[in-house]
Amino acid sequence: MGTFNFLRILLKKDSSSKKSNKSSTKSETTVESPTTSITTSSTFNEYAENGRRYHGRSDASYILPNDEEESDRVHMQHWIVKLAFSGNYDAPVGEALEVGDNVLDAGCGPATWPLEMSEMYPQSKFYGVDISLVFPTQIKPKNCEFSLHNLADPLPFPDHYFRFVHQRLLVMGHLKADWPKILKEFMRVTKPGGWIELTECIMPDLANPGPNMNVLMTAVNVIAKKKGLNPAVAYELKTLMEGAGAINVVDRRVVTPVGHGGKLGDLLWEDFYSLFITFRPIVAKSHPELEPPEAYDKFLKGAKDECREHKTGFIWHRTYGQKPSF
Repeated sequence: MGTFNFLRILLKKDSSSKKSNKSSTKSETTVESPTTSITTSSTFNEYAENGRRYHGRSDASYILPNDEEESDRVHMQHWIVKLAFSGNYDAPVGEALEVGDNVLDAGCGPATWPLEMSEMYPQSKFYGVDISLVFPTQIKPKNCEFSLHNLADPLPFPDHYFRFVHQRLLVMGHLKADWPKILKEFMRVTKPGGWIELTECIMPDLANPGPNMNVLMTAVNVIAKKKGLNPAVAYELKTLMEGAGAINVVDRRVVTPVGHGGKLGDLLWEDFYSLFITFRPIVAKSHPELEPPEAYDKFLKGAKDECREHKTGFIWHRTYGQKPSF
């Protein structure tokens, strides 16, 4: 976990120059390409609720926090996904990235994935976009650029610009109605012959769940649907990719242990626990007996015991497809 700790230090140093205590911030970022200079300017609001900080953008559907605690969780989530899938990506792009090409990380968050990839492939250029200013703005590799952007809007990049477009874990970030148009935009900015890859965890379903886990997942599933999200979108990634025009689509299903099974299960439980501590107000809406923090924490500990007993697992899908050549 040495790289994980390094990234946390790097990002915390970088964030010290940001005025994160203000209710609104204006940021302007310029992205240079061979054909155009793209400047994105975004004013965004933030608000606090239940001790956590959230983006306050009315044009964005992402419902999770954007504070330092959440960034730490997303960093850890990077290692969970890497362990679960035995690597940072599945698409056949390694040779192209070794030579050098452009890569987009859509919804980059604190940028753990592009920062690690930029070190692996120093000849390539990595671009990250996110709705919140949680990515590094000052201290970053020369082959990384980050900018504010809502993925529900058209991407601020020219046609056929990226060899590889990567997105993951935005099941709670995109409205169900937005997924097709977002995939269409990914296809637009991908080079002919280039690749798009999506990785998502299925929210409503688990492998071998116990009753406590079912209560937790069902509560979040109900709220997500009410907000217009698609918590089961992982089942649909292949269809969405093909609907956007991708060919050679490959879908890989992985089940990961949670709360048992060694290092991966321990990390995944830590991630799950952190996530569902945030979701306590959501769960308490349908189960008011869990409103007191002590009762809720006891319930979560019971859920972990269930996971060990039932050998519970999370279900993931990683799907990649290719843009047809002209």
